[in-house]
Amino acid sequence: MTSTSGPRTKKKNKQTATRKMPFTLRHHKVAVTSLLNWCSEDILPTLISGDEDGTILVWNLLNRKPFYRYKCNGQIISLQQVNDLLVALCKDHTLRIFTFPLSVTLSINNTFSTSHNLAELNLIYEIPVNTLNFANAAVQHINGDIYMLWCCNTQDSETIDVYQFNIQEKTSLRRLHKAIALYEHISKMVDPSVMKFDKLGTVMKFLLYEDRIYIGFESGFVVAVSLSDDLSLHVSYVSSAHYPEPVLDLSVGHDLKMVLSSSTTSSLGLHKAKSKLKHQHDTAEGDIIIDDSEVYSNLIKLPTKKVAHIQQMDNIIVVSTWYGTTEIFDTTGRDTLTIIRKERGQVPVDDNPYGNASLPKDSTRVKISSMICISKTNTNEVSSIKDVTEGIKRRLLRFSNQTWCLVGYEDGSIVVKEIGH
Repeated sequence: MTSTSGPRTKKKNKQTATRKMPFTLRHHKVAVTSLLNWCSEDILPTLISGDEDGTILVWNLLNRKPFYRYKCNGQIISLQQVNDLLVALCKDHTLRIFTFPLSVTLSINNTFSTSHNLAELNLIYEIPVNTLNFANAAVQHINGDIYMLWCCNTQDSETIDVYQFNIQEKTSLRRLHKAIALYEHISKMVDPSVMKFDKLGTVMKFLLYEDRIYIGFESGFVVAVSLSDDLSLHVSYVSSAHYPEPVLDLSVGHDLKMVLSSSTTSSLGLHKAKSKLKHQHDTAEGDIIIDDSEVYSNLIKLPTKKVAHIQQMDNIIVVSTWYGTTEIFDTTGRDTLTIIRKERGQVPVDDNPYGNASLPKDSTRVKISSMICISKTNTNEVSSIKDVTEGIKRRLLRFSNQTWCLVGYEDGSIVVKEIGH
């Protein structure tokens, strides 16, 4: 009895491991610098990826193949979805806007079609922007065809420019604000006996959340701003959570219903602007107005540090670090649930794409250059789909029933792994 039970146990464990085995997407030849999960109820699971050489790929995550591409002239800094538009910021000082490929939504039966010649994305708008540093930009939909762009100033990356444009008119771009400098206003809110605060520093990250733009600075401050109808800039939230260390990432915490930030320390910042204050202001066009004069500093402590990428969904926090690890925690940040690593033979790594940080000289881990997660979705919608094979439906159900972590590496690979607890 003992001799027969052992092999059966091993076989069962092997089958379990197979079901949980991560898969790898391979097409990029250089570091994958940005990843985006395309969110829509009527399309297949779709990933957008961008790399160091400026290549953008649109992936079908069921058959694990790319089917659209676009080649820019510089590294892809960031990717953003704004309704049905794809926004790509490139290091050739250009922000490009594409329409999402309609062919993705035409027929779910095209899931496993392949093509050696990838179709090209449809470019509809271009804007010159400052990409001298690795700060992203944020595009905000206003109404109809009108959009707003928040980005670094073209001359001074410590200040902010705000533009407005009509996506249907090539010559509609106009600058609403030039070189917004927030330091003078925010410094008046800081107690000089608590911190020596002499500048906000370079803009590191922009994030749109609940009609506000959250901005992370080199000084460790996070500031939430918005524009009123008269074009006055409202500062509705200020946090010194990471001072004096830089903000490395900003991300929406979907379960926590707030913005998360990371830095070189072992803490994540938690940020939530209050509802709009109904104060009456006598202002001139272009004024900067402080709506909330409190300086916040809410944090979650993690058993790791130097967090380059953050995601929060499905009651877990996922972070990728400068040490080449992706770590999954519960929402308190105390319990480590899973750690993902990728090793490379025995080739030492002695640098890192973020600043001057580096992996240990004897490390064989592959550097992480991007990371996102995909949340579980409504499986009832998948079950009700008609006119598809049972095999495709099973794949859709399995994919929708899992939380996925996708990690882009410097070697051009994208590892896709189920996570959860």
